[in-house]
Amino acid sequence: MVAPGRALAVAVALLWAAGAPAQPAAAAPAVAVPTHSLEDLLALARRDNLALAAARAQALAARAGVTTARAHPNPEFEVLGGSLRARVPGVTGGGTTSLVFSQRIENPRLRESRREAATAGAQSAEIGVWVVENDLMALVKTRFFETLRREEELDAAREDLALTEQIRDRIRVRTRTGEAARFDLIRAENEVAIAAKQVEMGIARVAESRALLRQAVGSSLPERFALSGDFYRKTPQADYGALRDAVLAANPELKRALADLARAQKQVEVETAQVLPAVTVRIAQDNEPEVRGTRAGVALAVPLWDRRRGPIDEARALAIRSRTESDLRRHLLAQAFEAGWQQYQASLKAVQALEGGILQQARTVVDIAEAAYRFGERGILEYLDARRQFRVVRADLIATRFELHAAKAELERLAASDIKGE
Repeated sequence: MVAPGRALAVAVALLWAAGAPAQPAAAAPAVAVPTHSLEDLLALARRDNLALAAARAQALAARAGVTTARAHPNPEFEVLGGSLRARVPGVTGGGTTSLVFSQRIENPRLRESRREAATAGAQSAEIGVWVVENDLMALVKTRFFETLRREEELDAAREDLALTEQIRDRIRVRTRTGEAARFDLIRAENEVAIAAKQVEMGIARVAESRALLRQAVGSSLPERFALSGDFYRKTPQADYGALRDAVLAANPELKRALADLARAQKQVEVETAQVLPAVTVRIAQDNEPEVRGTRAGVALAVPLWDRRRGPIDEARALAIRSRTESDLRRHLLAQAFEAGWQQYQASLKAVQALEGGILQQARTVVDIAEAAYRFGERGILEYLDARRQFRVVRADLIATRFELHAAKAELERLAASDIKGE
């Protein structure tokens, strides 16, 4: 006797087949999805990331400040007009004009100090571009491997769901024949529901990681894309000595701190040089109805009351702060590198341990438990527990592989390099 549910399904299938066209319409051509490697994404980020573009514009503005610091003060021309009215006999009245030319002559020391301060500021801004780019590259690498991790987790969840459904189907058959208890089927149905929930969560996590990756790269990366990368097989290697030397010699954050220190020291010289008197040369010509006079002289600003003690002390305090910040940055970078290296070593050892035997042992336990359950030597609980332990170990391997790649990306960020391992 055919079950009512099966009969209904057969009837629906026959009705659908009767109403279906003899020849199905041609399927719409599939849209090609571009595939990007890590190098492709890094190149796109360098070209299209808006934060990096803003840093480059800031560097151009700072470079323009050097041109401003080199500029000489402009001369000034004054034209004055008036009238001359005689108050005593014999004096001729009429219109008068005065032409005045003024040229401020800067202290050469002040001008040179201002130019050097502006040059140090431009160097700091240019290194700032490097800082933004270096952080961006590390972020893209982390997002890239995080997306690969989520895709690996989703593939594993789908594989678990397919296997769990097969187990459920086999148990259902054994339950109908009386070879297995009803409890086994209930437990298998629960495992299928858990596996399906993991697939749903995996899909959401993949979508989230892809959105974060696109946010890091820029809008030039389309919403639909595929990634090509060796996440599961290749173990990233790192050289401790080469990376540590690069951190102290080439880290852009430290270089920017040193450039800010140089600018602060030059600003002290700028404020000190402004104490010296400013000289302005003036030449004037007066035209009256009967006479024409020419005058020449020098105007001198004497620092009698204001000797710029406040701006000088402020500049010196800022220089002390810049020196302290550069020393602090060097210390923090060294500590961050050591912490990052320890994280890299811990992740590397965990990956090697999981791949060296733990994952294979867990898979062997699953095979043994499955065979024992098939021959009736063990119950369904032992088999499901074995599969659950295998999933935990596999999830640990995927997570630690991501942590290993993320730790390598952080080390390369600190060293501002992409040093390749053997």
